[in-house]
Amino acid sequence: MKRTLPALVVAVLGAGLALAGTVAPAAAATPTPATSIVGSCDALSVDLAGYAVEPGADAVYETVEVSPAVAEVSHTDYQYSWSFLFWGETRWAHKDSGAHVIYDSKLWERTGLTQTHVEVAAQDAVTEQQLVSAAIPADATPNTVTVTIDGATVVDGLAFGAEYAPADFALAKGTPGTETYGTHTYSVSVTAYQGYGAEPVASVVDSGSTECATGDFAAAATIDTDTTCGAAIVTLTNAELLASKINGTYSAIVSVDGKMKDIVAVFENAPLTLDAYTFAEDSGEHTVEVRTGPAHGDALLAKTTVDSDCLVDEEEPAPPVDPSISITGSLTPGGKITVTGEDFAADTEYEIELHSTPQSIASVTTDSEGSFSGTGTIASDTPAGEHEIVVLQDGEEVASKSVTITAAPSGTTTDAGTTAGTGTTAATGAKAGLASTGFDATPLAALAAALLALAGIAFGARRAIRVKG
Repeated sequence: MKRTLPALVVAVLGAGLALAGTVAPAAAATPTPATSIVGSCDALSVDLAGYAVEPGADAVYETVEVSPAVAEVSHTDYQYSWSFLFWGETRWAHKDSGAHVIYDSKLWERTGLTQTHVEVAAQDAVTEQQLVSAAIPADATPNTVTVTIDGATVVDGLAFGAEYAPADFALAKGTPGTETYGTHTYSVSVTAYQGYGAEPVASVVDSGSTECATGDFAAAATIDTDTTCGAAIVTLTNAELLASKINGTYSAIVSVDGKMKDIVAVFENAPLTLDAYTFAEDSGEHTVEVRTGPAHGDALLAKTTVDSDCLVDEEEPAPPVDPSISITGSLTPGGKITVTGEDFAADTEYEIELHSTPQSIASVTTDSEGSFSGTGTIASDTPAGEHEIVVLQDGEEVASKSVTITAAPSGTTTDAGTTAGTGTTAATGAKAGLASTGFDATPLAALAAALLALAGIAFGARRAIRVKG
């Protein structure tokens, strides 16, 4: 008799193979650049176009099966039962053995109940995302350009995108008369982007030298004459034409009285002044001519006549001298001052005033040399501070000088009977004009007082003698 149900074959799970992700290089860019570089006499034009840029790309992934799916392994079990009196038992069989079956010395009867017996449970496949190609960052300016002119770098590794078209590079013509006048060497180099992961390609896209179109020379000459000394100074010019052109050099011939004196070359925009052509004094008139050389048509550029009879320069009058004033005395309220003037108009009347608030100091008249001296008293109520002594003619200011009025110190009595200080005088300049002389009577008054005192003493002594006698 069987003791166990037949065992079902259990499926063996297989391990899935993982696919190794490989980063694929980005496809190389295939730029088709177009360059236009034009060098002229006055400018270098650079125009680059059609260069590659990097738009960027997202990372690429693929789904890889790590382990495959497992199908469910199961079968149907059937229920059997046996009973004896009040005792019974049921069990499951792995197969349908019929309505009755003898097992373990018992008669089992199929009950009709079944169940599914899962031996291997079903499993989904296991997957993961594996990187195929990494993300590519965008780059709008992956190219660089370098521009040199006459060996000097004017653009150094400047980044640009699909195009580069700056404003023209201005060129100077250089030094007139030199071999390199109007010519320049240049070079334009580009490091071009070739695609992500690829090495950029550096190359000189263009190099060479600029050229100027040749225009007709603009010959001109001027002759300055000095009749005082009998001399002629010749200046030759060849004016600059359009910036895109260069003038031809021309030759000039200078002749005096029909005889050739000089042959010179005149370059563009480089005026040339020749040494003066001098003549013996009182040797008469001389003719100076400037013509172009025969190769340029023997054209007359300038002609003049020089008189060698020297003229004597008339003596020029001495330049006028500005009038000046000086102030002495007590620059205090109530103080007496003396104003002296020089270099004014002769024999002219002037008024001397103290400003800010005008107050008369003196009226004066200049002498034949234009000098004056006037004395006056400063008003006792004049405020201390900065003022001006002003000389006027018919109400118009002719000269002035800044002064500082100081308050009178205690214990000092001015000529007006008030206390006053010494005062200071500022050093400002005077204006042109004239004023009249003044007179200080103080010394004479003191002398008169002394004489009167002596006369009084003598009179008293004589009277005493009479009385006594």
